[in-house]
Amino acid sequence: MTGGDRLVPSDSATYLEFARLYRLARSLRPTSVDRWNGSLWASDSETSFGGFIPRTGAMRLSGSAVLPYLTGTAMPEALAGQSQALATVIHETTHASIATDDPAEPNAVRSEHSRGLMEGVAELRAIEDFRLFTRQAGYFGLSLPQPQYEGAYTATDSLVNQVSGVRRDRVSIINDLTRGPAVAHFDQLAKAVVQNRLWELVPHREDHQRAARAALIPTMTHELWPRLQDERTTTGHYVAEKVRQALNAKIDEIRRHYLRTPFQPFPATPLQTAVTTARPEQHRSQQHDEPSELRFLAGLAPASQATWSRPVPGDGSRRPGPSAGPGPHGRPSRERGH
Repeated sequence: MTGGDRLVPSDSATYLEFARLYRLARSLRPTSVDRWNGSLWASDSETSFGGFIPRTGAMRLSGSAVLPYLTGTAMPEALAGQSQALATVIHETTHASIATDDPAEPNAVRSEHSRGLMEGVAELRAIEDFRLFTRQAGYFGLSLPQPQYEGAYTATDSLVNQVSGVRRDRVSIINDLTRGPAVAHFDQLAKAVVQNRLWELVPHREDHQRAARAALIPTMTHELWPRLQDERTTTGHYVAEKVRQALNAKIDEIRRHYLRTPFQPFPATPLQTAVTTARPEQHRSQQHDEPSELRFLAGLAPASQATWSRPVPGDGSRRPGPSAGPGPHGRPSRERGH
């Protein structure tokens, strides 16, 4: 926390309304994980909406851009600001409801690629659930807010559409992603590809299924994912198109393999996809005492399958958007989730 942060009393109207909204957001996409410790802090930041803090389990939200808008009803004079405040509640609830790691996951991607995708997932969920959430919460008449993390949101939205199909549709894929764990997000997307586009060819045995997913994951971990949350929509579209091309090529390769050798697993193993990173250099402009999610990941013992590492830059707080100015509607941007 910073010196200007204030603990919101648990018997205050603001706290009770946030807790109600938090429970509602969790009920829309239930998970078995709840990392919020029940403490709510009001920050004096003018450059971010706030964020969930994994080290302590606290929720830290802007005392000017979020908390004043949690009134229990729509504010006709401030609908745009209220929309972003409520989207922030959904976004940060998503982070607090997702486990970061699963040491037993053989296809885990422990790198800033997963961090970038995790932000895209949280923002995609915020936008997808916004209308239902606000109606059930009693905030009527609000308009869908402009997404934060434009690049990550756009790439994630497109990737979910790419892997959706008859057996795994968009809704079920988003449900899977919001359940986590974060390091398995790419594997969850790869699973949808196998089920929707390779169902008739890849045997329904775990060794075949896992190997196929392991081969597909590198096609989705584009090198721009680590910084995509700070990029424009156009960059998100660029990454999505590059992923589409690589993914389609790998799907064709897997198909050819199984047409030739239907009983032999595709020659890919989890060794190719379990990625770890070196501890990132920290460049924080705020929240100096709060570790980034990547530091949490980097502090774990590497998976036994991890075969390469690459240092990446990182910081623990959400900076202003790619324009280095306020977010949409003149509001500050959401902090990078933790």
